[in-house]
Amino acid sequence: MKKLILTAAAIGLAIPATPAFADDHTPELSKVDWYRVNMIKWKPGKGERAHEIIEMFAKVDAALGYNDVIDFHMQTGDYDSIVALPMRGGIAQMGWAENPEGKKWEAEFVRQVGGEAKAKALWEEFDSLILRQDRQIGHIDRD
Repeated sequence: MKKLILTAAAIGLAIPATPAFADDHTPELSKVDWYRVNMIKWKPGKGERAHEIIEMFAKVDAALGYNDVIDFHMQTGDYDSIVALPMRGGIAQMGWAENPEGKKWEAEFVRQVGGEAKAKALWEEFDSLILRQDRQIGHIDRD
């Protein structure tokens, strides 16, 4: 093994102490908008009620100045709804212990529906309307 390491060093395969690209250049982030994409199949006959609750969610977004959720009502395929929710903090949001945007949204939802108990009951009802759901992460190129 020692001979292999010495041979690698002799032919120039040794790893330099500092990377060749080390300079004063700060890497640039990609110009993309990140989204959580939820694909939902509603239980039979439950889509109308689900969209009534989604309208409540939209009012929360509006109160916070957001109008960037994309909600597709599917005519074909395995899902009834596909919803793209912007990750306003970018992909780094995946590593947050607590999402500050989410906390603001939750607080406004609680305020609008009249308290934590009502908010919890609405979320439980909403979840009960879902037959199955798949979640993905994706992006849209801005350039």
